[in-house]
Amino acid sequence: MSHSEENDTGDLVRALRQGDGTAFTKLVQRHQARIYNLAYNYVKDEEEAKDLTQDIFITVHRTLGSLRDEDKFSAWLYQLALNHCRNRYKRLQRRGFFRSRSLDDPDSPLHLTSGETPEGLLGQQDQDQLVRKAIASLSEAEKEVILLRDIEGMSYDEIGTILEIPLGTVKSKLNRARLALKERLEKILE
Repeated sequence: MSHSEENDTGDLVRALRQGDGTAFTKLVQRHQARIYNLAYNYVKDEEEAKDLTQDIFITVHRTLGSLRDEDKFSAWLYQLALNHCRNRYKRLQRRGFFRSRSLDDPDSPLHLTSGETPEGLLGQQDQDQLVRKAIASLSEAEKEVILLRDIEGMSYDEIGTILEIPLGTVKSKLNRARLALKERLEKILE
């Protein structure tokens, strides 16, 4: 998000705190797509992602008073959204919602059988889908930095603020996550 957009967002938060009812609608419209994408990348289900996005914005409205700096709304929103996504993911996992298979599983649709070529597999399945499945197989910490940097396009500073970690740690976590993702993709395309 650009500096001017963040300032405008801060103005909307201040307006909301002063009783402007339309300010919340504008905040939701501005951030809804990115929060939905984040939620979808966690739960891989449209309805769950929509429900999760709605829950996140309900929590935003209810807990806006805990935001100390209006100009840091986006970072605060993403922290809140990540916490909701983590919790929902764990809850869905406990309920058996995810029936995904390991990338090592020969029955997995990502595993090449003898005679198949990577080009053939890519012809059968969309590259995006392969990458998303590989991302889904990463650890939670690896997945978060990949999603925030490479999917959401956030800066290292924004990621550090959201995850509450130093800039150097962001860079090293991202490097390790990208290496892990590369290994997963190479395994798929062997």
